[in-house]
Amino acid sequence: MSVASSRTLTFPRATVGRGHRPARPSLARWRTLALAAALGAVLSACGGGSSGSGTGSPTPTPPTDPAQPEAPGTPTVRRTLLIDIDGATYAAVQAGIANGSLPNLAKLEPRLAYSGGRVGTPSQQPTLDTPGWATLLTGAWASRHQVLSQAPKQVMRGPTLYQRLKQNDAKGQHGAAVASQGLAQLLASEHDSGNLDTLGDCSKDAAATDCVTTQATQMIGGSYTTVLAQYRAAKDAALDFGQNAPQYAGTLARLDQAVGTLVAETAKRGSERWLIVVTGNHGLSANSQDDGLPLLPESATFIGLNQPANIGADGVGAPLPQTLAELYAHASIADVTPTLLGYLDALPDTRSYAMDGARLVGAQPVSQLNATVLDNNSADVRVALGWTAPAKGAITVLRGGEVIASQLPAGTTSYIDTQLSQLLVAKGTYQLAYTVQAGDGAEAATRAVLTPSVSYVPPVPLAPTLRNGLVSYYPFSATLPPVDAMAHSTMGPASSELPAGAGLVVPGPLAGTQGLLVDTNFVTASGLEGYRLTPAEGFDIGKGSAPQFTLGFWFKTPACVDRNNVTILSNKSYVSGGNAGVAVGLFASSGNQCGVAFNIGSGGGVRADGPTGPYTQITVNRWVYIAFSVDGVAKTMNMVVFDPVTGTTNRVATGKSTGSVDLSKLSPYPQWGIGDDGTGTFLMNKCNGTVTPPYFAGKCATAPTYQQHFGDLAMWNRVLSDAELQSIFLSNKPLSTLPATPAP
Repeated sequence: MSVASSRTLTFPRATVGRGHRPARPSLARWRTLALAAALGAVLSACGGGSSGSGTGSPTPTPPTDPAQPEAPGTPTVRRTLLIDIDGATYAAVQAGIANGSLPNLAKLEPRLAYSGGRVGTPSQQPTLDTPGWATLLTGAWASRHQVLSQAPKQVMRGPTLYQRLKQNDAKGQHGAAVASQGLAQLLASEHDSGNLDTLGDCSKDAAATDCVTTQATQMIGGSYTTVLAQYRAAKDAALDFGQNAPQYAGTLARLDQAVGTLVAETAKRGSERWLIVVTGNHGLSANSQDDGLPLLPESATFIGLNQPANIGADGVGAPLPQTLAELYAHASIADVTPTLLGYLDALPDTRSYAMDGARLVGAQPVSQLNATVLDNNSADVRVALGWTAPAKGAITVLRGGEVIASQLPAGTTSYIDTQLSQLLVAKGTYQLAYTVQAGDGAEAATRAVLTPSVSYVPPVPLAPTLRNGLVSYYPFSATLPPVDAMAHSTMGPASSELPAGAGLVVPGPLAGTQGLLVDTNFVTASGLEGYRLTPAEGFDIGKGSAPQFTLGFWFKTPACVDRNNVTILSNKSYVSGGNAGVAVGLFASSGNQCGVAFNIGSGGGVRADGPTGPYTQITVNRWVYIAFSVDGVAKTMNMVVFDPVTGTTNRVATGKSTGSVDLSKLSPYPQWGIGDDGTGTFLMNKCNGTVTPPYFAGKCATAPTYQQHFGDLAMWNRVLSDAELQSIFLSNKPLSTLPATPAP
């Protein structure tokens, strides 16, 4: 064979390059040396690791059935063969199996799998060869192995298949025959470090396929523990001719013969039990391009096995799905290394498991493991884990190698880590590693996942001065009607005729708190709806010639109003903002947002408003904190909205002038509407006289009903500072946790 264009094969480190005189070997050692020497001689004859011109290539051995049952009581040695056929798409392989042109692949039952990680998660990586090879050899996605492109001479981060195997068995030998120069470069450091004993680079050989087959066959015969055979011919044919060309189909058929040769060679090893895995690394675009995009054709690939999989026949012969989400329900190329390691009893223990993939042979792990960050950018940040559980086996969850939940019942499919405050003490952004184990002991199987960025903000203590000037405070509890902790007001339905459903207890905005749901779908015949807060004599914060007050409360709207506006909290007739009194209103918006605005008036159309172009946006179906204050002395008003979802503080107005509003007329009614206005008949009034009692919900199209949630509602007879309001929002604590003695 020609050697002119080929790289010299690097031989097993056990036989060359030590630079010292070896000790006298035993008889077994002599046999090993003789076998290695014979292997070296044969490989040298093949052009220093390449098959040269391809002349003299061996006739492929007729394939045999890959199933090799172990005879009872017969000692066997376990070995593994990984065949990577780059450019062989799942669709093409299935078509070849169907028409009978790929009989050897058919015996390995290729099943649908995915490459490229999961879009929109830290695992996402380009659907390209080099990142894919790194995943095949580490069991991890690029978020761990850090190979993100086709750039040459990259180094895989974290333990590789070969490193783990050498740590487990220093005497075991591992070899690779590769057709792509990029993979040879990627494996160079593995060979230099001694983890990979033999690296055959066939990339410059004119008949690279024959070269790979020859060298891999000889490694199988040389008692290597693991053998990697990587082919690129299908990739070249797809790029040159397209996936629909006869040349591409013919190339796949020739590669199938090569697979048959390798499988037949393993069958000759009577005392050995081989696990054979075949895969395609990644797919190609619809027009046969290698573009690396996170799309369905590029992400779909296959994994074939010669032994039963722990997921049964899942994915075998499956049609190509319509969406990536459906594709992710199947195995992935990250499962290859754990499968090989598991078969060789070399998997790391659960505490040090750092692979996104999991074994496909042996004990069944969880699948589709994912991590979602909840309440990010806060002290209450949490991580929600979800997975599909195997039929049996208790579940154990670890974070950073430490158990945080053990012996969860078999079949458990989720867990929320609520204890991050014990781990995260400083403000910052973190990425956390979680591991989920199914089963125990010999039946344990493990999979790991990295989270998206977790942003932790340490809690801020409540300002002790918040006790000063606190006139009314409703912490809400599990009983109704709500009770004012200051005993300066009462709260209840706008009418005793309203059914219990007009106000319900709901989970509150903060841990361990309750809230009040006000539902205007319930209304009396006279049009009364909602709840009302009635101050005792002398405790109405809106009264006086120059009142100074602050309204503060947590608020959530399950859905935004689809048109017009409704009342959140008001002591006026809010049919017109020019009427006397105070109002906080909710306004129709788009997307997952809803508008909030503020208003005061003194009658006769005289009014002052918060920004309305656009309205201040809040997130729908999430708790936000709203604060509104009026300074009758300075004749200014301030409005702030804190939204924990967007992580923003909207200072809607700071020191905004109250204009010509007569501030002595801000309390026209003896009550404040909660989820309504001061009249208690907001929706009927909004019909502008077109309807009269008896009234029912939705009697006119102008007034759609709505639901609103309230939590930790408070009224002060002073204007709170910005620092005090920030402490309410950032502390994640209700005002009820303040000390009983007012601050000086």
